[in-house]
Amino acid sequence: MSNLTIELKMIATDELLTIKEASEWATKHTGKTVTTANISYLIQYGRIKKIGDNGSTQVSKQDLINYYKSYNGHREVSWKDQLGSDLNWALSFDQYKEAETTKHVHRLHPYKGKFIPQLVEYFLDSKTDKFKTETYFKKGDIVLDPFSGSGTTMVQACELGMNAIGIDVSAFNALIGNCKVTIYNLVDVQTEISRITKALKEFLTNSHTLEFEEKLLRALYEFNNEFFPVPEYKYKLRQGEIDEAQFGAEKEKEFLPSYNKLVKQYSIKLRQDKADNLFGRSPAGRAFRYNLLFVPHKRIFTSIPNANYSLN
Repeated sequence: MSNLTIELKMIATDELLTIKEASEWATKHTGKTVTTANISYLIQYGRIKKIGDNGSTQVSKQDLINYYKSYNGHREVSWKDQLGSDLNWALSFDQYKEAETTKHVHRLHPYKGKFIPQLVEYFLDSKTDKFKTETYFKKGDIVLDPFSGSGTTMVQACELGMNAIGIDVSAFNALIGNCKVTIYNLVDVQTEISRITKALKEFLTNSHTLEFEEKLLRALYEFNNEFFPVPEYKYKLRQGEIDEAQFGAEKEKEFLPSYNKLVKQYSIKLRQDKADNLFGRSPAGRAFRYNLLFVPHKRIFTSIPNANYSLN
């Protein structure tokens, strides 16, 4: 029996819900508010299968049941099986919505390996429970994070009125930290935005970048629609029907000649010459290569340059 035949039989015997109906059902089922945007997210990222076209999109009620069954409680059991029954599942903060775990500046950027702010708050704040029987930090203390990453610890220390020192080997992470905890003079910010905008416009006027990007995006759109249709591709991926690494590598090789052809056609420089600096300032080798000193309770960030420090 073909996959299509099986799928049609499932649709015929299953109850289908509109996105709004799915939202209402999931809200009752979970006891939490599940919005239509949440359902759309599940469709977009392949958690549940999309049935029908835009405007008449439906989802399988059984898909929803399976999703919430695998989600609710299953992860706790699975992790305890792997790590031991004494695992404190409360520290997973599983009950929090994505909007809460990426609150305010934590949502500014994606970052692999970033832990949620609630975990930092738990260990820094003054509350105690059966697991955390005493407090270790108080307002005005200095917190050291020697692997500060994207600066989550610094920001949460800021909220709790603590000073914090963050150290990280990555220059990009230092940049992220700057963006999150610096006090900004809005006049200076506007001046800098205007300067960068002017420099960018001049650069674009004297290059073929916009034409290149337009052609590249059009080619990618057509290619992705054919080989990576959303949400069908992500659904098949989650169902184990596609080997992502193998399939992605094959399609990368397939698209590469088209990309190289456009690069050559529009004389695009894939690497900027060392002497070039589109926006000026920040001399090479010194930009954001710092030990980072955060003074969060004052909402300021100070960087301490180390002239002898190098990533190379």
